[in-house]
Amino acid sequence: MTKTPRELAETMLGCIDKGDWAGLMAITSPDYVVHEPPELPFGGDWKGQDALIRLFPHVWSYWDDVVVDRLGILTDENYFCLQLRMSMTSKLTGNRISTSLAETTRCVDGLMVEYTIHYHETALVAREAGPPRPGAVKLEG
Repeated sequence: MTKTPRELAETMLGCIDKGDWAGLMAITSPDYVVHEPPELPFGGDWKGQDALIRLFPHVWSYWDDVVVDRLGILTDENYFCLQLRMSMTSKLTGNRISTSLAETTRCVDGLMVEYTIHYHETALVAREAGPPRPGAVKLEG
């Protein structure tokens, strides 16, 4: 049976919580793409079924003491949107910052196909993260 967007959201969050990367890839399209705001040092399009697996450690490399509060899940027949609050300490400046996020995922045939991340305080996140770091692999490997 094909998963609904709500089921995909709940499965994704559960897999992330457990570090179940195989489970995450099982609900991700081979053509999956994550869109991070281009202003961020980890911004741009991260492509491929393993995009989140490559993206998360790269994003986290800019921060200490990351706390993500899940505020809600909104869904319709083709999308889910996660409402989040993220607090973290910049490794560059030592400043503790907090921002709201809306993460919208398009779903097709029971798989996640496109994930767009919106930060309420994009300029603040970019400033506190600092310049891009080498080693990020955004495209399919």
